[in-house]
Amino acid sequence: MQEEINILFSCDSNYVMPLCVCLTSIFDNNTNNKINIYLLHSGLSEIEEKNINNVATKYNQTINLIHVQKSYFSDAPALRWSKETYYRLLINELIPKNIDRLLYLDVDIIVNKPLNDLYNLDLGEYYISALLENTDYKKTRARLGLNQDGFYYQAGVLVFDLKKTRKILSYDKSMEVIHKLGKNLTTVDQDVMNIIFDGKIKALDKKFNNVSVTIFDGNNIDRLLNKINKKEVLETYILHYASSKPWNNLFSGSCEGIWYKYLKLSPYKNLYDEKFNTLKYKILRTGLVKTFFYAYIDITPFINKISVSMLSPHLYASLKKFYRKYIK
Repeated sequence: MQEEINILFSCDSNYVMPLCVCLTSIFDNNTNNKINIYLLHSGLSEIEEKNINNVATKYNQTINLIHVQKSYFSDAPALRWSKETYYRLLINELIPKNIDRLLYLDVDIIVNKPLNDLYNLDLGEYYISALLENTDYKKTRARLGLNQDGFYYQAGVLVFDLKKTRKILSYDKSMEVIHKLGKNLTTVDQDVMNIIFDGKIKALDKKFNNVSVTIFDGNNIDRLLNKINKKEVLETYILHYASSKPWNNLFSGSCEGIWYKYLKLSPYKNLYDEKFNTLKYKILRTGLVKTFFYAYIDITPFINKISVSMLSPHLYASLKKFYRKYIK
């Protein structure tokens, strides 16, 4: 008998292609499960919706496209993200009330195994489960106005017990937290999640959200030669390309071959031969070139912060759009 697994995504047009790759990896590794996808968006083109639905049709799975009114989070700061990153906070408002458990996933991941073990995780008295973020917990919690006897969690992979979370998570509560934080809000919805669910988050095993295996380490000779830890990859359920994206020109990470595997099974498979399999990208993916780009990735947040403070919102948005389209 198939197990039913409910998964939530949110994205805009800039991330439809990686979303389709992610969905392909989910469906390809969960053929014995019934997967229900809930995709929150504020506006996708007809061709984008068609490509998304084609992935589900290919694997005989279900995708529910939920259009989100632009009035939601209209005055919330997006910083270097899009407003869609906040949409995971709308579970109480937009997800069917008959669903008791939900798995949220970022689009920059590859699902490497069946999701049953993650989806059925025993949360005990906790409301959600998330990966511990690699940060200075005391400093981060102080910024959020929380006591320093606790942790800070990443919001890229989340398991929700909706019976519990609906009691405290809502749009109004989220906006209250956002306004209260003001300039102390730095990682948008992730900060909000950590405040609302403080003390109610169970630490997630790294194998369910492995960020480190996709990061290029210039000090590691194996990574310099583009070698990966095959044993670690085999044991990983979810590879999270949080630090750098395999579809970007300036990719400085690792395990891109696994991401390309599912790209070639997706509606965007033509991109592999047209772009990623060309000589240019084979050179860009060498360890020596990645070493240079790795330094660039480290200073990107600083460049973004300076640009926001010095440029008008219109000019900043225009330059960001140009950068995403023609450079990154």
